[in-house]
Amino acid sequence: MLPTATARRLPVLALAAVPVLALLVGASPASSYDQERQDGAVVQNRVGVVESGEDYEPPLPPVRQQAAANAPNIILITTDDQTASDMKYMPKTRKLLGKQGAEFTDAISPHPLCCPARAEIVSGQFAQNNGVHSNGGAYGGYRRLKNPHDTLPKWLYEYGYHTGMIGKFITHWKPKRDGVPTGWEWFDVPRTSAFGYYDFKMFTQGVKRRYNDGVAYSTTYATERTVDLIHDWAPGESASTDDKPFFIWTSYFAPHGECGESTCKVGPTPERKYRSALSREKAPSLSKKSYDAPLHRPNRLIAGSDVVPRGKTQKFFLERIRSLQSVDDGVAEIVAALQATDELDNTYIVFTSDNGYQLGEHRYSGKILPYEESLRVPLLVRGPGVKQSRPDVTATTVDLAPTIIDAAGAKAGRVQDGRSLLPLLTRGKRPVGDTALIQAGARSAKDGTGAWMYRGVRTSRYTYTNWKVASGPGFWELFDRKTDPFQLRNLAGDARYRNVQRELARRLGVLNGCRGTKTCFRDFGRMPAPRG
Repeated sequence: MLPTATARRLPVLALAAVPVLALLVGASPASSYDQERQDGAVVQNRVGVVESGEDYEPPLPPVRQQAAANAPNIILITTDDQTASDMKYMPKTRKLLGKQGAEFTDAISPHPLCCPARAEIVSGQFAQNNGVHSNGGAYGGYRRLKNPHDTLPKWLYEYGYHTGMIGKFITHWKPKRDGVPTGWEWFDVPRTSAFGYYDFKMFTQGVKRRYNDGVAYSTTYATERTVDLIHDWAPGESASTDDKPFFIWTSYFAPHGECGESTCKVGPTPERKYRSALSREKAPSLSKKSYDAPLHRPNRLIAGSDVVPRGKTQKFFLERIRSLQSVDDGVAEIVAALQATDELDNTYIVFTSDNGYQLGEHRYSGKILPYEESLRVPLLVRGPGVKQSRPDVTATTVDLAPTIIDAAGAKAGRVQDGRSLLPLLTRGKRPVGDTALIQAGARSAKDGTGAWMYRGVRTSRYTYTNWKVASGPGFWELFDRKTDPFQLRNLAGDARYRNVQRELARRLGVLNGCRGTKTCFRDFGRMPAPRG
């Protein structure tokens, strides 16, 4: 069992008398990562190599209000770079979450890049308000997050929740430089921006460990730690357990490539038992018109690009969906743990990805671009009162924090840009907002475009973006996804779409400086029709 529940109730002097490193190593979650295994004559300790440790106490705020007696547990499960179409290869997750609740058909990551999306998750705000525009550099990384100690875990802990973070956090967070954000009762995250699969370094409650014995696998690690937290915090599961509800963010690295946050040249490493799985599956992107089609007035990131080699795409695709098999197993184990502790019926489980991914579409492999493959993400929710449905509402990553806060009956410590989706999930009440702000930050200050790469809007039919330029004439993209679902023809400047472009530009002008739900999500009304 985890030490936190007991340690929290120790008097301060008594806690100080306990060697904290020994406490953490000796009493950390009872997963296979804390057991010895026999391999021939060699006994290898999978607790990981302890590289350093120091006295540690979770940075917890005062509890303002005890959670209601029937307050639900909440588990947020995220993957990294998973597309909406990848759900086809996760049957357990679809069965246990989608078939038991809501599976959104038009969920998007409006800032489709790891660090900005994760900043949206913890803040409930768009980048213009939370400060994180990119993964690093002058405009990105964890250090750009405004008020990093006033985020989702703090708000939940203040309202009587246990709070746990397991897995990939926010890019370029550094333990010594940044400290653990206030409100995380259990904090178990990678010390590097690239999590890794069979070789990963963790910061677990103040102790730095490295797992590189060739057996420990980061996906199963995150699953087992989550299961341990459930058993530790579920009422009645141990002598030290209280009756507080819990919030856990389980953040998997899969199917992210085995690389940093720039262009990935090496695919993810699947768990060994899945390295030959799904060998007959073909990458859907290879059959799309956008894979081979000539680029029509493309943006500067893809201008001049060659078609991505088809063999490379197929190999990368297989590695990605194979890595997701362990996530699929993990979701099933988490649900089983909730069932075993009688907590399943009182737990919201939210499954999504930080952003989508392009596998050769528009001659590009990666994320960040304002095309459907990068923007669209899976979003599945089950929990108390959630109706079985397939909502066609455009849900966004910015909506996650307000939804979680609403479900917990807590109060956010900063203005929320997103909307709670709970009324939709439980009562079928559609949220306001027919136009979503989409954007991406500059990769480097050397680009000369300020903090932004592009800003745009997306409706149920159109995608419109204004690309920032250092000098010279501006550049815009406009796609009519109804007549051009693969986004092949840039209609910006087309006389037939002049009124459409003017209206989309007006909506962007309204939304690009928005702050708060009422200004960031609104119903603008009917779009003008194109001429001809």
